[in-house]
Amino acid sequence: MKRLITICALVLMASSMVSADPSWNTFVIRNANGTGNPPIITENPTGYPGWTLFAINEGGQKAGWATNYMNGQTIGDIQAISITRDESVDGWGPYMNFWITDGSGEYAVLGNEPSNTGEWGAGTAYDTTWDVLKNATAKVYEYNAGFTLPAGPTFTFNDFAGYTIATPSTHWGGDGAPDELGASTYTAYGVNWVFGDTQSNYIGGYLVSDPTVVPVPGAVLLGILGLGVVGVKLRRFA
Repeated sequence: MKRLITICALVLMASSMVSADPSWNTFVIRNANGTGNPPIITENPTGYPGWTLFAINEGGQKAGWATNYMNGQTIGDIQAISITRDESVDGWGPYMNFWITDGSGEYAVLGNEPSNTGEWGAGTAYDTTWDVLKNATAKVYEYNAGFTLPAGPTFTFNDFAGYTIATPSTHWGGDGAPDELGASTYTAYGVNWVFGDTQSNYIGGYLVSDPTVVPVPGAVLLGILGLGVVGVKLRRFA
């Protein structure tokens, strides 16, 4: 009976933990190859307490808002992901980037640009669930010949459902890899909202708040119980 009560308490604890992660980090990914005006990140800009303003001033610059909360879980363990955007900003972006590994020490970045595709239904591009995300196009970047890809040539996020969210331990060196510019550790994060790119249509200001990524309850519960088996989760019923 005591064990049953303990497990019930853990289930309740897991349910309470399925919420927005507080440890999102803002960082500069690329500053026009080290020249020009860098991205400017302003927390709590005047008149917008609780919001963050990302100002991208030149093509070639990128900044991110990211978390390692999902590291060690799989792409398919993402129950929901969202970010709040000020509706007066009508430029492209932000877009999604996820660092993943194939389990053999090789890494890649999965990407999708919700503001530049017709595959997102109304209201789902920046506030989405796995049922929507799994059918969205997954573009693969920053991988080398050793990375194991699913059968292609095109992919959806469902094709990578069993791949683990994880970051490389050293600077990747790729042209667009989402890791921290110039930092001694080249910090990278598993789940990223990225602002800016090489194209001029990503230049502008992005006023955003409340980035959120929520794992399926089973993934959180397995972590609490200490099972430590990557990719194993409670069965998701369609």
